[in-house]
Amino acid sequence: MEPLMEKALAAHGFGGLPAPPKSAELWEKFTTCPETETVRLEVSNLFFAGYDDGQLDWSRPVHGVLMDFKGDSMQTGMVLERLEQRGDQYVVIAGSCPSFNGGWHFTAVTDYEHPVEQSKMSWQTTRVWTRVNYICTASADGEPALTPRDSFDPGAKHTGAKLVSSDFKLSSIICTGGLMPHTLCATAIADNGPTAKVIEKHMQLGATLAAVGHGLDAFVACGSAERSLVAGLEAAAFPTQRQLLEANGMRSSSEQVCRDGQLITAGHWSASTKDEWFRLLGLDAGEGATSSLRVGRKTTEDIVHSLHVSKLPGMKEATYIAGEATQAGPLTAVFVDEVADPTEIFTIVAHLRKQEMGFMLVSRSADESSSQSRAVTTETVFGNPMYPLRDCRCVLPTTPADVALRSGAVFDSFFVAGGQCPYRLQHDAAVIAIMDAATVAAPVCHGAEAMHGSKWLA
Repeated sequence: MEPLMEKALAAHGFGGLPAPPKSAELWEKFTTCPETETVRLEVSNLFFAGYDDGQLDWSRPVHGVLMDFKGDSMQTGMVLERLEQRGDQYVVIAGSCPSFNGGWHFTAVTDYEHPVEQSKMSWQTTRVWTRVNYICTASADGEPALTPRDSFDPGAKHTGAKLVSSDFKLSSIICTGGLMPHTLCATAIADNGPTAKVIEKHMQLGATLAAVGHGLDAFVACGSAERSLVAGLEAAAFPTQRQLLEANGMRSSSEQVCRDGQLITAGHWSASTKDEWFRLLGLDAGEGATSSLRVGRKTTEDIVHSLHVSKLPGMKEATYIAGEATQAGPLTAVFVDEVADPTEIFTIVAHLRKQEMGFMLVSRSADESSSQSRAVTTETVFGNPMYPLRDCRCVLPTTPADVALRSGAVFDSFFVAGGQCPYRLQHDAAVIAIMDAATVAAPVCHGAEAMHGSKWLA
């Protein structure tokens, strides 16, 4: 494992001063800002190589874990640790194989899908690496297939393809949450792609589909434009995403964890859901130790560039006032919450400040941990040379939506940042009231999902 881990870490610049992204203009503007500080973060890199093609006994169950970049580290790590400790066979399946780093995907670090519940659990600052064992492909005549990593040729994708059949099939396909399922939907599942066909074939052969949080989205996206593969089934959706079930002909469970036939779902990952989800999947706790042949760990010290937006000139707590003309006039509401996309929120704030437009940073309504104000932190996208603000994060002061509404502030327009933050804002009565009063709406990427229930997306 040691050479494999070293190659993967080096390919992404971990453990040293990371290089700027390939398009560095925005990154340089961010990192040279006087309000940006450099933080050193000790990260435990946990590697799972899985079972390769020649190591498997197909007369016994083989679990498939569907992966791409930017998964939830806690969910992914706990699932793989459980499989290892039980001595169960498992493979990592994917829609593509990153050959430049030896075939590895890696998760986010602490950008949890459900921060409130997951922060209560014991899980150190960990990045989970998963090596692709099989790529979802198709035979020359379009039949669903899995191709072993060492046989995969991107230029001749039918080469080495092994047809999914009753003699060559996974007992379950597991999809965890975070932002990863959205990547899968866009790049591997959309338009009935090879990954969608592999999942559908497995369901026809009786395999179990098991999802956590937004991992359900990947299974919902399978099937035809007219009917989802899992239409008609009952599921536990992410707490604010029940409209996804209704829109796709599914039934919403009143329980946090649900099994309906071949589909097992947990709406979110927490101390109160994980054990029941494991039990339904037949993965009760094991007593064995992880194998050094498949599992390794290396610690790196990663550099993070952290911008404290509250320190920017003109910011007064969560509000930016641009001169006397706007002090009594309408503001723009900028909706942002935990695990927002840093590039999106940084460019929104920078543009409004440049245009001298007054705005207020607004998060979900107040809870027990926040009354008049709340600081939120964006995700940090590590190790991606194509991402404009790689290894950067924003810490933002915000006003809870209900507090903003009671303050008497007038909002004539709003922005919504993407990433995972829209799911914190969904179905919030105060958020919807601010949106409904505005005459201009500007959601970015997933930000549109926060508008469900407002006049903009009824």
